[in-house]
Amino acid sequence: MKNWNTKYPKRFDLDSDVDYQKWRDEKLAAYPQSVGDLVVELADMTAITNAEKTRILELIELANMCVYTSGTAKLNMDSLIILGEQLGVTETDKFTRHSKSDELTDSGILGKAIPFSTRQVRWHTDATYYGSDKTIQALFLLCKRPALEGGSNKVLDNEVLYILFRDKDPEALKILMRNDCFKYKNPKTGEVSEQLGGKVFWTNPDGHLCHRFSFRKMDMSWSEDSEIIAARDVLESVILEESEYVIEGRLESGMGLISNNVLHTREKPVDSEDPAKKRLLYRARFYDRVNAC
Repeated sequence: MKNWNTKYPKRFDLDSDVDYQKWRDEKLAAYPQSVGDLVVELADMTAITNAEKTRILELIELANMCVYTSGTAKLNMDSLIILGEQLGVTETDKFTRHSKSDELTDSGILGKAIPFSTRQVRWHTDATYYGSDKTIQALFLLCKRPALEGGSNKVLDNEVLYILFRDKDPEALKILMRNDCFKYKNPKTGEVSEQLGGKVFWTNPDGHLCHRFSFRKMDMSWSEDSEIIAARDVLESVILEESEYVIEGRLESGMGLISNNVLHTREKPVDSEDPAKKRLLYRARFYDRVNAC
């Protein structure tokens, strides 16, 4: 383990550069180069060994995510929840939503919501629009059936995005870290909540970086403040440059993702016409995060 959270506690302090520069160099040097570098093969995702857990946490520290193989476990939502429990995340939003919203498949169950369609999905973190004073910190996926073609994902660690943004324009980053930049927008009705919203980047009480963003206009009602708009434009340009640190891959049957809600996309999938063979992924979202240290 790198123990960056205790070794460089001021790495996200915009008024201090010493910890940031040391952590930045170590982080980028250790960052995984491809999806293969992120894979942890589990014998049974519902009963992970100490060695498997250690490797997962090592990758979480390096990239805020890992890809896993489920092993002999059943490919269902229960297995995903059990995996989360073993990694210390238990505060799921599962029981506050429609039960079928845990299943990412083109079933039409949730109307035109984009995760349940075969449309392309641009860069975003999950549940940016959540109508709650809690924010989603961890996102877990488990693939039961992939699409016939396509449906791959690009992923980017929000800490790497922070580095790229801070190196390019620290003043713009400061604006997005110190101001309430947007309000939550109900993706179904378009109604804007005047009470709920917040910053784009912030640190939690344990010193870890949190982030929320979406290119989807239905998710966020951005402030009309000119400084915030300009800072958002810089952030978007950094994301769209798709640096060398963007990793791309596709989850096949029995594979999944453990992440602290990293920034991600989805390529347009080509799905089966047979309902029993349609793309199906299980999704679990948590209000707590997987902590390496």
